[in-house]
Amino acid sequence: MGWSTASAPDASLFWNPAALSYLSQLLLALVLAAYLVRRATRDSRQGRFHAPTWILAILMLSLVPVFCTTLLRVLTAGGWLSYAMPWSRLDAWTTLAMPWARPFGSIAPVALVLLGYLFPRPLPGTRREMMLIMAVLFALIVAETGIAVRADIAIVMREAWWRPQWIAGWMHLCILWSAIVFWRQLAAAQADGLPASGWRRVRALLALPWRPGPSREGQVSRAFLILTILPIIHTATLLVPEGSRTALYSIDILICWMALVQLVGLTLVLVGYLPERTTFLFRLTAIGLAVLLAALTGASWVIAPAYERQFRAPDLAASGEAVLFVPRGPHGGYAGQPSAFLPERVRGPALNPQGGAVTLPFDFPFYGREYRRVFIDRLGTIAFDRMPRPVDAAFESGVQPAIYPLLVDTPSGGTQITAFASDERLVVTRRDRCGPEDVRRCYQVQTILHADGRIEVQFLDVPTAPQFAMFSPLDAPWLTGITPGTDMRAGQALLQDHYRTFLAHLDRLYAPFVPFIALAALATLIGLPIVFRSFLLAPLDRLLRGMRRFREGESDIQVPASYRDEIGYLIEAFNALVREQTALTRRLEDRVADRVAEIADMTIQTTKLEERARLSADLHDAVAQTLASATLHASALPTRLQNLAGPDREAAEQVARLNRHALREMRQLLTELREDDAQWSLTHRLGELVHSFERLHALKIDCELNEAASLPPEVFAMFYRVAQEALNNVLKHSGVDEVTLVFDALEDRALLSVSDDGRGFDPARGDRRERLGLSIMRDRAETIGATLEIETAPGKGCRVTMIWVR
Repeated sequence: MGWSTASAPDASLFWNPAALSYLSQLLLALVLAAYLVRRATRDSRQGRFHAPTWILAILMLSLVPVFCTTLLRVLTAGGWLSYAMPWSRLDAWTTLAMPWARPFGSIAPVALVLLGYLFPRPLPGTRREMMLIMAVLFALIVAETGIAVRADIAIVMREAWWRPQWIAGWMHLCILWSAIVFWRQLAAAQADGLPASGWRRVRALLALPWRPGPSREGQVSRAFLILTILPIIHTATLLVPEGSRTALYSIDILICWMALVQLVGLTLVLVGYLPERTTFLFRLTAIGLAVLLAALTGASWVIAPAYERQFRAPDLAASGEAVLFVPRGPHGGYAGQPSAFLPERVRGPALNPQGGAVTLPFDFPFYGREYRRVFIDRLGTIAFDRMPRPVDAAFESGVQPAIYPLLVDTPSGGTQITAFASDERLVVTRRDRCGPEDVRRCYQVQTILHADGRIEVQFLDVPTAPQFAMFSPLDAPWLTGITPGTDMRAGQALLQDHYRTFLAHLDRLYAPFVPFIALAALATLIGLPIVFRSFLLAPLDRLLRGMRRFREGESDIQVPASYRDEIGYLIEAFNALVREQTALTRRLEDRVADRVAEIADMTIQTTKLEERARLSADLHDAVAQTLASATLHASALPTRLQNLAGPDREAAEQVARLNRHALREMRQLLTELREDDAQWSLTHRLGELVHSFERLHALKIDCELNEAASLPPEVFAMFYRVAQEALNNVLKHSGVDEVTLVFDALEDRALLSVSDDGRGFDPARGDRRERLGLSIMRDRAETIGATLEIETAPGKGCRVTMIWVR
């Protein structure tokens, strides 16, 4: 065992799994904070100020210094006994920054409460309540700031001081209140679906977190409500007193993991539900980064226990060894050297379980001073100014002159400290009471103070491989040696810091992780967008461009599929849809061509029928009437010409017969023409009407006529007259030369629609002639029990729809 004087405090930081966890959280918080600040700033510049985005940005920004200061704490393994450790410079910013984790950390729950009041929308009727709550929370943040200043003063003064426990629970209450506020937001978003009152309403309110919200606001509130569960557990762990043994390794692991899970959860909720548009690429990158960091830190925690068990303190004395500290010269220095193992017989009274003071029968010289009284604590530490505490060793070389035989905690069975003083020596013996489960934490050591200033430490029983643990320096021997305390002028301390050696052991494994995590995070932020853009966004972009071209009229577009994955399946489905749509369009075009040919034939037939109708009218009005009149006169000739000769009378009768024959033939012809006219359908008549309007008025009419059954004569007539009136109105008032006419008739119903894209009109304010025309059409519809609907507005065109049901 080699001994040397303690050097100046070293500001070295030791990496461990907790430090890697907080580093990962810091990197993720920086990414999210940068994104939120960028989004909020851009929206504000565009005149779209969104308070919840700024609140989330402030929340994430507040976590950055929290993770920085907490990272410093775990890098120095401080925080339980003190924010300082023996190798820490008490005036260094790295040490003084650690107490400020709580003030910065208090901003996050306050921002979460404010977010609950404002997001996804301001909670109705809570403005005064919100202002009062924010005032109280701001006062508590000020109090936390004062506590941090007081802790820094204590560090500089080499004093172990923790914040009062009565203030430790306010952040927990703050998170609980934020959960209540988000619950109220969820109830407000789903107010329409809740019972009015009674026990059913209470049950519905209690079931809100487990019932999916129908609205976007409800889904956001539910997500944030569930997300508050982890901060509640997190802040509950902060209620554990900082000086208690429960605030050790397991609590730190729990806090590290919960903080990382909270960030991952916030990332998922943030990029999935924020009202501003988060790009798909950022969502994938942020989640990928969170998962990567979680995997790396999880792996570091997994290998930590096995690596810790491999550690063996190289300078730790074994059972049956001894060390002697010999005064060196009149200035009070000491030299340490191995000594013969010659323990004294254990005798003397047992001290109080908390230790006690012992008066010496001689003046004991120690680092240039003489003492007649020593103080012995429950761990066997011997001090000369007051009762020692383990935390004394956290401040550089200690806060008072002291002897540390083995600074290690007692087992669950306790320990016994005996002190025997004679004229020449003081013998202090520590003997732990150990059961079978504590055999690895059982120590027996004897310290002998000689009247001439020599100090012997006899190691009676020391476990062969004591188990060291992070953040718990007293679980295994921390210090061995002597120190003059703060009065370094009396000489240099001779201390072996086994816990620091253990941290250096961890640092050798985890320090290389630091650049790896940093480079992995950087590669993720740069590489994932490239990979996603190539394998995900590029195929999606091709698909979107193909859909856009298809919507613009390219019916034969086909998108190439690069990969046989889900996106490739979507592309193939789109291509199949396009092919089917193209085939359907072609079939429709063929059917339209057939219909056009049919309409052309119908037009020719209509022309022929019109000519026959005209001919029938002309014959009836001219020739038939003339023949009828001539027949009357010819029939009277034989009577008037009775005195004529036989041949003349016969000639007159012949004329009468010829006239009657011609009249019968004419009537027969007219009868045939009329029979054809009676067989015409409404479709035919409407086609004739359309043709006449197109021919006489240059009106372009797009018509679709379907008649599966003949209509009753009165219905036939009213539909025809309404169509005629509607086309006349289009011609007179619409100001356009295009109109659409649709007629469809079945056995028990019929529909007529005449529409244009003209100037339209206000039915309530039209001129008298327009109102009269509408009134006539409504009267015609009412005559047959049909419904007439007129849809129009100024500048919006006009649609006349007539529906008849038998």
